[in-house]
Amino acid sequence: MEAMDSPDLVSVQGKWILTAVEKNAIDGTKNVWEAIVPGKADTLIFRSDGVILDTDGKPRCCAPGTLIINGNVMPVKPQVALPPNPLCAVVNCISCPSWEIELSGSEMIVTPCNNQRLKYVR
Repeated sequence: MEAMDSPDLVSVQGKWILTAVEKNAIDGTKNVWEAIVPGKADTLIFRSDGVILDTDGKPRCCAPGTLIINGNVMPVKPQVALPPNPLCAVVNCISCPSWEIELSGSEMIVTPCNNQRLKYVR
């Protein structure tokens, strides 16, 4: 199955707005979600081929080559040419080959390279 035809990639297609970041609890018991101030939230736009864009339609700097959506591994394979993003020339990317995505309805939790979890909504 081509990446473009994947139901998992199609299910994340569209615009997602960051609403919260998972933080370690002060008492060390359970992690808590800390809300993001509206207007300061990051936005991700997923194409049906898995490519991640910024709000201006340019490819996201340091984007992964693989998405793991609800346990299913999906390679990101651009189906159409990507416009250049000049900002990426000044960004120092740390290698992060895949993002884990837990998708449930209109909520998505992204874990880039086993780092801090990020909650997005449509």
